[in-house]
Amino acid sequence: MIDSKGKLFGKVSIVDLIVVFAVVVMAIGVYVRFFGGPAKTVVEDTIFYYTFKVQGIRGTSLEAMKKNIGGNFILDEKVTGEMGKLIKVEEGPSYSEIKKTNGEIVYVQVPDRYDVVMTFEMKGKVNERGYFSPQLEDISAGINYNIIGKYISVYGTVLSVWEQ
Repeated sequence: MIDSKGKLFGKVSIVDLIVVFAVVVMAIGVYVRFFGGPAKTVVEDTIFYYTFKVQGIRGTSLEAMKKNIGGNFILDEKVTGEMGKLIKVEEGPSYSEIKKTNGEIVYVQVPDRYDVVMTFEMKGKVNERGYFSPQLEDISAGINYNIIGKYISVYGTVLSVWEQ
């Protein structure tokens, strides 16, 4: 089968066969990685809600935020990145962590500052992978965004996302 020159049936080199086999395996791998895989996920337009927490804002910023109720917010990085309509603002005192000289950590109220939880309504894409804005920006708990309304720009964290 293999002659003294290392050729299979005297015509094809074993090294050539190994190289051809490796190229075919790599081509199949590239195809499966980029073009194959599971079928596309069905995406539905759905109205969903999410809460967004902003910490340590001033009273004037809180009032500007309340003026935005009923208005739309967008992502700071993308002028077309819709983040939904603000439907509710809940404020509370802002607290800060302070480490004492003895190592003890205490939380103290910061004067003239507020922590705010904003509730948004959005018509976006929902599938088994999660909730997405119309421009397919992921809306998941723990993600930080800088968002802009008509009267205010704030940086905060998504707390929760749900459908009714």
